[in-house]
Amino acid sequence: MKGSTADLSPGDLRSLRRTPFLRRFPPRNSTKAEVLVCRHGDRTIALKDYGARPFLVRQVIGRCLIRREAAAYRAAGEMPGLPRFLGRLGPFALATEWIDARPLAALAPHEVSPACFDRLAAVVDSLHERGIALSDLHHRDVLVDGAGSVYVVDLALAWIAGARGSRFRRRVFELLRDQDRVALARLRARFTGQDERIAIAAVGRAAARRYELGRRLRGALDRLRGHGR
Repeated sequence: MKGSTADLSPGDLRSLRRTPFLRRFPPRNSTKAEVLVCRHGDRTIALKDYGARPFLVRQVIGRCLIRREAAAYRAAGEMPGLPRFLGRLGPFALATEWIDARPLAALAPHEVSPACFDRLAAVVDSLHERGIALSDLHHRDVLVDGAGSVYVVDLALAWIAGARGSRFRRRVFELLRDQDRVALARLRARFTGQDERIAIAAVGRAAARRYELGRRLRGALDRLRGHGR
């Protein structure tokens, strides 16, 4: 896919920003990118862009996350369950094909077939086989279309083990791979009515223990900050 004549280039970014967009997804906070859905030729694309973010966010967070996400898409290649990667458009933006689907976050449990989570598991497993861990599998980033097909659309925090990765990189990958599996188990439990603890335990004892430790640490930090009082 890299180097394909169909891919976009940094030179396309200015015209894309000037093109009337079909939809706009504003950032949830000042550290997030905005996503614009627009036409480019005969294609509908999603432009993820930090270009309008504050200077430090753009230069530090935006530059880093766009670089990581582009690298993850390239490492994954074209595979079912990912939008087609169309290119990194400079240091602060990238483009993918637009997936006309709704996020799990916008769906009620009765709107989601249990089979969708088998399809999501296949996507996650395929990424893991390529040495890529998502590390932040979230219901906002899992899309389900009208036919029940499932897509993962945010690889900004993905970790790539690499074919010749160091022992450290491989170990981090293994930990984040288990984290993905726990996140998947929790999503499945939430939408299918399963007991979450049983679902997490099925991932494996070590992964379940690390999740429980992390949950307790987050709870302790929230109490220290006065959250939930």
